[in-house]
Amino acid sequence: MPDLPDDPLIRSAQDGDIAAFGSLVDRHQTLVRGWLRVRLGDWATADDLAQEVFVTAFKRIRTYAGDAPFPAWLTGIARNHWRNHLRKHQAEAVGGTDDLSALIDADPLLRQRDEGHLVDALRACLEPLGGPARELLEQRYVVGRTVRELAASSGRGYSALTMQLHRLREVLAACISERVERDGAPT
Repeated sequence: MPDLPDDPLIRSAQDGDIAAFGSLVDRHQTLVRGWLRVRLGDWATADDLAQEVFVTAFKRIRTYAGDAPFPAWLTGIARNHWRNHLRKHQAEAVGGTDDLSALIDADPLLRQRDEGHLVDALRACLEPLGGPARELLEQRYVVGRTVRELAASSGRGYSALTMQLHRLREVLAACISERVERDGAPT
């Protein structure tokens, strides 16, 4: 069967022949798994997604019209699964709204856990920041405005604000680390 073109197997699979679809999987699983592995860098996840790709392909085999080569059709399904996977597993930025707000708002809780020194250090590090930098941090992390909202209201670019917030978080993190190291943690 490996020497035959895909078309007869596709037609049989479209008519409900599970063995024919299994042959298509055997022929194209290396392509699909490889395509996903290159993009994910994680073989186990790529293999899991490849299985999902073939389940989707099996469910939709009757919709395959032959407009594009079968491997391209499978790769399109793989691309959709890959994008969905990336959306589901997007990394959340460290020091985002929730993290900073929690440090500011959870002072009593943190003190109960002997971590109030972090909040004190954060407040001390915020004090010398003035003007636009402090206002930007307050608008983003206390008020909760999105970077897009801040960009629109200030007339500044989204990327520029993102970079400024990143740099401010780095400055605050370094300041907090220095203070905690210098002052020590309460016991």
